[in-house]
This record gives sequence, structure tokens and C-alpha cells, in this order.
Amino acid sequence: MLPFQNMTAVQAAFAVVNKGVRPVIPNDCLPVLSEIMTHCWDTNPEVRPPFADIVRMLEDAETEIMTTVRKARFRCCMTQPMTID
Repeated sequence: MLPFQNMTAVQAAFAVVNKGVRPVIPNDCLPVLSEIMTHCWDTNPEVRPPFADIVRMLEDAETEIMTTVRKARFRCCMTQPMTID
């Protein structure tokens, strides 16, 4: 799913700037990533985190993100039938 896929670039920019429209965060998104995105997309630029803070938030979330990725890969491997080549 792409954000603003039914809009042209100009329509998307207008919707974001003038109407406060933001992409939909998927239901299966990690809460920590959802929180970071929500902070970055605040309609008030003054309260959006500076880049250094975003880097820190992502570094702080790295363990949780990587644990989730590993679990997802493991589940995927467990559901795939094993084949012998």
C-alpha cells in the first residue's frame, strides 16, 4: 500500500499542507514506529522532532524492531514446506 496512491503529487502535497492529511499507518505497524511517524507528521512543524532526535528514537527502538523482524522471518520459515533439492 502506497501513501496517497490515488492522488497526483500536487494533490498529495495540497492535502498534506492545507488539510493536514497524513498516510494511514498499517494496523500491523510496530507501536514504536507508529509513534515516531506520528511525531514526525505533526501538523505543527515547531513540535516535530529534530533529525538528531529521530535518529536517537530509531536507535532506541532498534532492538524491538530487529526482534520483531527475526520473529517474522522465523514464522515464515516454519510455515514454508521443507524441500530437498
